[in-house]
Amino acid sequence: MRRLAEYGPSLIVLVTASLVLFVGPAAVRQITFAQGKAQAIQASNRLEHSELLEQLNQAYRDIAAAVEPSVVHISAEELSHDRVGRAIIVGSSGSGWVYHNLGHIVTNAHVIEDAQRIQIQLQGGELREAELVGRDQQTDIAVIRIDPARTFPAQLGSSETVRQGDQVFAFGSPFD
Repeated sequence: MRRLAEYGPSLIVLVTASLVLFVGPAAVRQITFAQGKAQAIQASNRLEHSELLEQLNQAYRDIAAAVEPSVVHISAEELSHDRVGRAIIVGSSGSGWVYHNLGHIVTNAHVIEDAQRIQIQLQGGELREAELVGRDQQTDIAVIRIDPARTFPAQLGSSETVRQGDQVFAFGSPFD
């Protein structure tokens, strides 16, 4: 009996510490899992009874449909020379978008850098020759121009309405 009195408190501390070290984390994981599962079920139920997700998807589809006619594919050709001095044509490609009803297109400066020929493919597949209006190497922006007939400029927003945290979209056609 005396041994139990001597070792009893130590044994209680050891059992308690074992429970806290081994059972405690498992219980915390189980509780955290149950809370996460409950939140996921609640969110799923709210979405199931809401039109919000479909409205968002439709808004994204509408944005893409509104922008698509202004997106163009750009092919640029540069005359260069190989190691033995033979003339070769080096090509690059990228995308851009018609931003003005005069046929101005914004693209990356590296796409048309040193190009002797710039060709634009409109959304419908029509090919047109373009000319360089200007470029800025530092910002990697270039403006080129095509005949404005049958072009559809993108609708520009106002910098006065843009706020930090607003959602933005990127559209392009870099791979034809």
